[in-house]
Amino acid sequence: MAIRIGLSYAPSSGPYPRYAQAVRSAAARLGLSVDVIDLWKHPDEAARIDGIIFTGGGDVAPDRFGRADEIDRCEGIKLPRDDHEFRMCEIAAERALPTLGICRGEQLLNVHFGGTLITHMPTAREHVKRNHEDARHSITTVRGSAVAQLALGERADVNSSHHQAVDRLAEPFAVTARAGDGTIEAYEWSQPDGKPFLLAVQWHPERMNQTEPLAGPIFERFLKAVAGSRSDA
Repeated sequence: MAIRIGLSYAPSSGPYPRYAQAVRSAAARLGLSVDVIDLWKHPDEAARIDGIIFTGGGDVAPDRFGRADEIDRCEGIKLPRDDHEFRMCEIAAERALPTLGICRGEQLLNVHFGGTLITHMPTAREHVKRNHEDARHSITTVRGSAVAQLALGERADVNSSHHQAVDRLAEPFAVTARAGDGTIEAYEWSQPDGKPFLLAVQWHPERMNQTEPLAGPIFERFLKAVAGSRSDA
């Protein structure tokens, strides 16, 4: 039976098809069969998915984390999307679904669990697109974390396209990677025992060469966790 992976928001236009492509590519490398569902188009399917990926995009509305007065620093807010994805967060928590958060998805999950965001980083120029290409920079990982294991060491290169970032990290999480300017680039459960797989990253692994350590292997790690968590596994 195919593993059912939900994408929180994945219309067929723009960069969004790359998420499904990355998932299917990783599944093929692992010899797994997958169905990828756009939960924005089919929200009722959230009751039947086996794992969920929260995708990138515009900013989370700042009133969600107590900074409504900073709305002029935000870009691309879509309130219906916020409503939809926060509901998907609730379902993922209720169903203990393996979860992967990417860029906006990392920020969204932090807010859902009680954290806050920097509405515009002082060092945003180091993280946004340049000449229509994602910025590139190195990160430092925390020993023993999933990110460190995937990176095969303390340091690795990733891409970047964002002007907001995690500020106060929600209580259930621990920082597992930072950029050179201190930006939180990844987090995981601080106490993972008894919890479903969760990894949140600020970069876009779906837009990197899938052979890079922190690109395709992230999707593989996620799919392995999903396959291992299924009741029919």
